[in-house]
Amino acid sequence: MLNLSVADSSGRRSVSVPSGPFSIGRSSDTELQLADGRVSRRHAELFQAAGVWRIRDLGSRTGTFVNDLRIETAELKPGDRLRIGDTELRVESGETSALTSGHFDFRQVNALLAGLRALGSGQVLDEVLGIVLDSTLELTGAERGFILLAEPGGQLVQRLARGRGGITLTSAQTSTQIPTEVFTTGKDRIVSDLLDDMHASHHSGTLALGIRHVLCTPLKMGQFGNEPASDAGERRIGVLYLDSREKGYLQAAGVLHALAAEAAVVIENARLYQEAVQAERAAQELRIAAEIQRALLPPDHYASSRVELVASTTPCRSVGGDLFDYVPGDDGTLSFTVADVAGKGTSAALLTAVVQGLLAGESDAIDSPAQVCSRMNRALCRRAVASRFVTVFHGQLLQNGTLRYCNAGHNAPFLVTSSGFTRLETGGTVVGLFDFSQYDTGDTPVSAGDLLVIFSDGLTEAVNAAGDEFEDGRLAAVLNTVRGRSAQDALDAVLSAVTDFAGTEPPRDDMTVMVIRFL
Repeated sequence: MLNLSVADSSGRRSVSVPSGPFSIGRSSDTELQLADGRVSRRHAELFQAAGVWRIRDLGSRTGTFVNDLRIETAELKPGDRLRIGDTELRVESGETSALTSGHFDFRQVNALLAGLRALGSGQVLDEVLGIVLDSTLELTGAERGFILLAEPGGQLVQRLARGRGGITLTSAQTSTQIPTEVFTTGKDRIVSDLLDDMHASHHSGTLALGIRHVLCTPLKMGQFGNEPASDAGERRIGVLYLDSREKGYLQAAGVLHALAAEAAVVIENARLYQEAVQAERAAQELRIAAEIQRALLPPDHYASSRVELVASTTPCRSVGGDLFDYVPGDDGTLSFTVADVAGKGTSAALLTAVVQGLLAGESDAIDSPAQVCSRMNRALCRRAVASRFVTVFHGQLLQNGTLRYCNAGHNAPFLVTSSGFTRLETGGTVVGLFDFSQYDTGDTPVSAGDLLVIFSDGLTEAVNAAGDEFEDGRLAAVLNTVRGRSAQDALDAVLSAVTDFAGTEPPRDDMTVMVIRFL
């Protein structure tokens, strides 16, 4: 066997010559095709005579040179330099890959398969893809390798492209038609010459690089459970695509099946591991976010000579869009707020943090609740968060025992007195939606023993297994039983009632309750 190193305008590559005669030229029917304008269609050929490799010029226009001497025929030895047109070739010593030699070394193949099986699922996906491609290129002798994996919608996406020697190809492209066909049918596609393909116009970018020969095989694995299979007993996760300017590696198709099967399992395991790691990382970040969100809230109880306040907030996900806040004044006054951001989860939690910041800026304000809600509305409208708004109940307990409040689109709280219930509805529309909104302040006297119960819609819209909502009526019935009792007793009774009502049905929305007992 003769090994050649070929250097031309497209780079350097290795070519194995298993036997002679081996033709070299510009024509597509030569064994070594050179995209060089100074090379004749059939320029020269390599052959063996008495066990010695020789080169013969085939009447070329520009001649064939060995070690800078023009020859008609010459013996070749390791280290000889050949020049054909503007292309340089060097005779190398040593063996080439097991598959391009024409004599498969199955020990090498088995060693590679064993190595792939030994790759643990803990390997990072990109690292696994690199190992698979580098091993495949070394084994087959192809020039370029690509792994395309299927997205959830079934679209193939190129995940990695490599050249021989572990070189990552950042801008290399494959044929789009061939991988799609192989993934759809689950069958190999071998193209011995793209110029002869009936769809050669689809491969113009590949042909421009001198690439003529393609081998593409599906990456598929056994079917498990109820997963949808693309064919009986198999599931396809992508394709392994190889191409080259030389076609000797195409005989690797048979062995490539075994290689692709092992590669598919390794890649899928690495992908699942990566998804698990990413999910755990996201879960950890959500846990941290939830801790931060809880830390931003004030203590869930407060007591003074004038009031007893308790509160509870429970997000339906890791983080939520509900909040409560209160700020006692030095003169015995108290301002307090319960707010509910539209939506749930992380996006709602981000806007909740903004609302908390705006409320903090109002903590020392002596303006009316309506003015506070107006400023919050303008501030949120300036940020123009699409389709996001906030319901707010903001109240102030004055020194003279008057409760002043503004209800900006929030569920009307219950004021539980010895004589019955009052709903606090004065205010206006939600904040953050219309910059022209107007708000009003409501005033109501409170007496010792009265309970103010403020809640978000997650409480009254809690559902049971039958799909019934808890609703205001059930809440009123619970509050009727706690009239005259402590704020903590009232809160416990409300939370216990809604928990018993919902049973095993998971919450659909964040739930916040604040109870204030006036002393």
